[in-house]
Amino acid sequence: MKPSPADTSYVELPLDALDATRIEAVWRYDAAAQGRQLVLPDGRMDLVVHCALRHDGTVASVWPVIAGPADQPAFVSLRAATVVLGVRFHMGWGGACLGTAPGALRNRTVFGAEAARMLGPSCATNPLLQARTLRGVEQALRSTARALAARASVAAAQGRALAAIEQMVRQGQTVEEGGGGWAVPSSRTLRRDMAVVAGLPLRSLAGILRFQRAMDLLQAGRPSLGEVALAAGYADQAHMTREFRRYGGFTPAAPAPAPLVRRAPCLP
Repeated sequence: MKPSPADTSYVELPLDALDATRIEAVWRYDAAAQGRQLVLPDGRMDLVVHCALRHDGTVASVWPVIAGPADQPAFVSLRAATVVLGVRFHMGWGGACLGTAPGALRNRTVFGAEAARMLGPSCATNPLLQARTLRGVEQALRSTARALAARASVAAAQGRALAAIEQMVRQGQTVEEGGGGWAVPSSRTLRRDMAVVAGLPLRSLAGILRFQRAMDLLQAGRPSLGEVALAAGYADQAHMTREFRRYGGFTPAAPAPAPLVRRAPCLP
């Protein structure tokens, strides 16, 4: 399954009453046909539910999945007549909300008993697993996300790391020494804490944000790859091509269609 670059199967829904400081988005993906969907790395953690639909549109089964922070592309197998609903936590907040070490889930997804443990002892009776309409699943997902966000607690060092990550995401540029974007933290301890809180090395987080920005610029129709490379914060077009192969498995000249994380606008 390969949606077009203008594919509308992936949409982000209003947060409504959810804590916007900890939860970045509620999203939905409708799989019309069976196949594999490319998922690009975004450095975040997601609570995801796969809903298999009956012919009458009711939900036959709900399959919860927790996706760890990723710094490499992956393919997800989807069945026809499936709707995927998800909650994406802000970079660095997934581990705190789910009560787990993000690094242990790097480039991994968990389901079944392992996912149930993260959701808490009441998972078996959670309305998320009992709902039989998409509206009911979405409401239960929001309720579960609200509870997870409310139970999250962070120590002072984690708080400083989260603040630094938030600044990096907001500026959306490089974090490398000598780069033209956000300055590298001077404290080795802060750099280490940022990596622990996010579950990925700081250099990977910076590369992911730069890659996302470049993808945004490409979809916005920038006239030249050289201009995209400069605006996204790459050293040159060759640098951008190398990182596209790393994070997307394709080149800027021929990007594969895939849903993109929609953050606050960063285009100049």
